Amino acid sequence: MGTSQSHNLKSSPNWSAANNKGAMPSLANGTDNKPASNAKFFGNLGIALGNGLYRGGRIGGHGGKRGGSSFGRAGGHAVRGLATVLNNIKQYGLVSSLGIDRLPDTQKPKTPHDFKELLLHEIIGDNDSTMDDAAATYAMDKVLNDILSDCKDGQEIEDKLQNATDDDLHEWIITFEIEYILEYSAELFQSHIFDKGSNPEEIKKDMRGWLHNELDEKLSKELTQIDFNSREGKEYLDSLTSEILDIWKQE
Repeated sequence: MGTSQSHNLKSSPNWSAANNKGAMPSLANGTDNKPASNAKFFGNLGIALGNGLYRGGRIGGHGGKRGGSSFGRAGGHAVRGLATVLNNIKQYGLVSSLGIDRLPDTQKPKTPHDFKELLLHEIIGDNDSTMDDAAATYAMDKVLNDILSDCKDGQEIEDKLQNATDDDLHEWIITFEIEYILEYSAELFQSHIFDKGSNPEEIKKDMRGWLHNELDEKLSKELTQIDFNSREGKEYLDSLTSEILDIWKQE
């Protein structure tokens, strides 16, 4: 999972409360009210990251560090990339959008995996220098594997993406954010939660299911009102991770 680069957490009473008074021990041990423990953990994750939580790069805006290991920056880049690539494929087709027609024959994709790797690079780029980048790449790779799991060749991949509905894109964005947040959390808190739990994969599965229930309810309607190709839509996607973590701040 990603890299092992360190990330400096904000030192605050809020984080101490999350760490020592329930959220982490409850998640690790499977005790207490799981929904409440999850809400406390993810709410306090945003607080703990402090200025290390990226809040978008809007002109004149304030929030989070613009580069480095600021969590949320790579995720915003990835979901904006996904929306852009999907829009381009709908307009120009898979081959033109990915520049496949300009590749020498020896480099042209031949298998679904080859096409997936080209899609991943088009969406993510070469960003792999930080733990944030690694988490975003891992999450988008997982989303693309799920999207293309039943495609046997390039034509089926093109058909799948060109016929994707707005609801499909919304589902993919939510799934990406969940996997992105989970992967980053696993890197940060491997020793606090996952290594201490009797079944780390079960802990992650429970957290994933809870996040899906929460975000399907809280984001699905909101996403239908966003034009991802507009400036406002791109800014929305850019800061989406921090907006998600803010959902549970007050719970």
